[in-house]
Amino acid sequence: MTSRRRDVVDAPTQPLVLPGGFATHEVRSVAEAVVTAMAQAQADSPPPRFVGSPRFRMLMLLIVVAAITVAGSIAIALQLDDHDSATARALATHATSGDCLTWPSGEPDRPAAVDCRGDHLFEVADAVEIDTLTDASGADPAAHLDRVFRDVCPAAVNRYLGSRFDPEGKFGVGMVWSPAGPQPQSGGLLLCGLQLSHPGASSTFQGRVRDLDQSAIWPAGTCLGILDGKATDVPVDCAAPHSMEITGAVSLADVFTGPPPAIAAQDDVVRDGCAATTAAYLPPDSAAATSLTVRYTPISAASWAAGSRQVACRLGSAEPGGRWAILVGSARTGLLIDGQPAAPAPAPPTADVATAPAASSVETPQEQEPADAADEPEPEAPVEEPGPVESADEFAPDG
Repeated sequence: MTSRRRDVVDAPTQPLVLPGGFATHEVRSVAEAVVTAMAQAQADSPPPRFVGSPRFRMLMLLIVVAAITVAGSIAIALQLDDHDSATARALATHATSGDCLTWPSGEPDRPAAVDCRGDHLFEVADAVEIDTLTDASGADPAAHLDRVFRDVCPAAVNRYLGSRFDPEGKFGVGMVWSPAGPQPQSGGLLLCGLQLSHPGASSTFQGRVRDLDQSAIWPAGTCLGILDGKATDVPVDCAAPHSMEITGAVSLADVFTGPPPAIAAQDDVVRDGCAATTAAYLPPDSAAATSLTVRYTPISAASWAAGSRQVACRLGSAEPGGRWAILVGSARTGLLIDGQPAAPAPAPPTADVATAPAASSVETPQEQEPADAADEPEPEAPVEEPGPVESADEFAPDG
């Protein structure tokens, strides 16, 4: 197994978190069989309990799904008996760092390199040539590809963007797999890169990631998933179980123009902004009929250094033990909280202290250095633990 830039070292395998029934469609190529096997092998495994890692928090629940979906899509495009396979394979083979790729919706057999200023689905960080998907451990090809992805792609993105990658932002690390031969154990080309993703799909974006505000924000009305009582960054249908509902976002770009602001300074701005945003989002009758708390996660020093300047305002209900209540429905039209109808109005916004950096640890971007790629932690799912819910009076907006 070789890389265009460095040797690849196998890393320990961790279980994947995948939605049930992911691999129920008919396998249409050997390459897709590899990624389908990767999904199916883990589908019945109990999901591990994750904690967010501080430096390189891969959006694991979101990204593993997206990575396998993208890999499966490209595998279909590169299947050996497809008339367009030579063109698709050539595209993947010649892709280099900084290239942007896309394909029409529902037509993964038509990948194309495009100008990064336009809509695209994937930005290449590095291309790694894999000699074989077998090793001395006897692991099957799917498990081997999983290890390679985990070892290679986070480090590739870190080299590519350095401090310009927001470890807590909306972009995640993904892969495109181009097989070299007809057998599952055949090697191939692994493209590591960045993407905007949702369950089972990817979303288009414009521009190179290093030039974008990577803040983890969503349109008002978006609901975020829940996994074993923990909030995830995966958008879901609000009619399905979820942990939070987005009411809008607050920008700090015009308020703080220097080094990353302390949490207390952010709170002075965000609590009023989120309170106003939430009041505008919820009709009066809806506001009086819910007991959800308005919450937000302050911007960390690493995220600030990457250029992120926006904070999402979220409605959620914290429970003892660092868990979130299961919500079903929307706060605008009526919802259940752990199966029971909601009650009084939401409290003003509370910072998620449990997931926010301590004020004393906030440093200027100049004082921060990108973490060494070799020291990157194992990619883990994005989870959010609720901080203590303060009283409404203590966090009530001024005036």
